[in-house]
Amino acid sequence: MIRVFIGCPANHEDLESQAVLEYTLRTTASRELAITWMKLSKDPRSFWYSDAHAGKGWLTRGWATPFSAFRWGVPAACRFAGKAIYLDVDMIVMSDIAELWDTPFNSEAFAIAKNTQTFCCTLFDCARAKHVLPPVDRIRREFGLYAYIRRSLVPGRVQSFPVGQNWNCLDGEDYESIRDPEIKIVHCTSIPTQPQLRYALPRLRKRGQKHWSTYEPRPHWRKDIEELFDEKLGEAYAAGFTLDKYETGEPFGEYHRAG
Repeated sequence: MIRVFIGCPANHEDLESQAVLEYTLRTTASRELAITWMKLSKDPRSFWYSDAHAGKGWLTRGWATPFSAFRWGVPAACRFAGKAIYLDVDMIVMSDIAELWDTPFNSEAFAIAKNTQTFCCTLFDCARAKHVLPPVDRIRREFGLYAYIRRSLVPGRVQSFPVGQNWNCLDGEDYESIRDPEIKIVHCTSIPTQPQLRYALPRLRKRGQKHWSTYEPRPHWRKDIEELFDEKLGEAYAAGFTLDKYETGEPFGEYHRAG
C-alpha cells in the first residue's frame, strides 16, 4: 500500500485539481494507493484540527497556502512508521508513483525531494523524520517554523530524486515538451496561472464564494500545460472522478494566514 498525503484547501476551492490529481495518480499507479486529503478541520478529533481564535491545533498565520505546514506533519500522522509521500494538490501525475516509492534512501536521508529547498513532492522515511523534524505540536503552533525547517535542513539529510526522474517539474521548466519522459509530475506552482482557476473561479462566484488566493488570474505561459490539464480533467469526469466526490463536509470557513 502506497500512502499518499495531499495538501489541499478546506473550502472546496480546488476541487478540479483534486479530481485531476487523484485520477492521474490512480490511473498510472501499479499498486494500491491510500490517499489522505489534508485539509484544515474544525473537528478536535482530527489530526488537522485548527481553531485560530482559541489558539488550538494548526495555527496558520503566515502560511503561504491553507496547507503549507502540513507536509512536515505527515511523518507524525503516520506515527513515525514506514514511508509516506506528500504532494501539493496542484499537480498532474504522468508516471507510476511506485517508481518514487521504491527509491532507496541513502544512509542519512529522511526525505527524498527535488532539492533541500523544494518539498512539494516528498517521499518520507517517517521513522528517520522523528529525529530530524521538530515535535509536531511545535510545527502546529510556532509562527514561521514550517519555513525555517526547510532553510535549516542540511543536504545530507535530503536526497534528490534519481537522475532522469523529475517528480516535481515546476511549470514545465525548460522542457521542450510537457510530455517528456523525464517528467513524472507536472506541478503548476505559479498560483495566478494555475489552470484549474479557469473552472474554479466561475464555480465559486456562482455560490458567492471566493478562492483562497487573492492573485489576479492570468493564462499560463505554457499552453501545453493548460491543454494537459483540460485533457485530464475531461478524462477524470468521464471516469467518475467528479467534483461531488471531493466536495465533502462543511467548508472550514475563514483562514488566518496574514503575517
